[in-house]
Amino acid sequence: MQLVRQLYEAGYSAEQILNLFNFLDWILALPKRLDTEFWTELKAYEQERQMPYITSVERIGFERGVKEEAQRSLERERAFILRLLNRKLGSIPDATITQINALSIEHLEALGEVLLDFESIKDLIAWLEN
Repeated sequence: MQLVRQLYEAGYSAEQILNLFNFLDWILALPKRLDTEFWTELKAYEQERQMPYITSVERIGFERGVKEEAQRSLERERAFILRLLNRKLGSIPDATITQINALSIEHLEALGEVLLDFESIKDLIAWLEN
């Protein structure tokens, strides 16, 4: 981000900055978490300056990537909670798995917090009904 700010302040055009970042992206791959953080911060900086340097097609692609990463993260969290429940309670009925798969991220996180308190499948089912 410091490089982006310096380039804008030095008067580089959006096209020049885009070309530089295409080159940097080609030679340097950031870990997924850092890549997402960078693009989120860049978007906020552009809005602050009201000077977008990425095209609308690129922005749509980025937003789609963020949504896909969020979906993958949710799926990993569901799978992890199901593994914990299986280990704690034994085999989970298919109908209960279907209910768990339908939970929002907030409810899934809440389930992750309480699942260690469950003594049996009945506790899980009662929690899901509430």
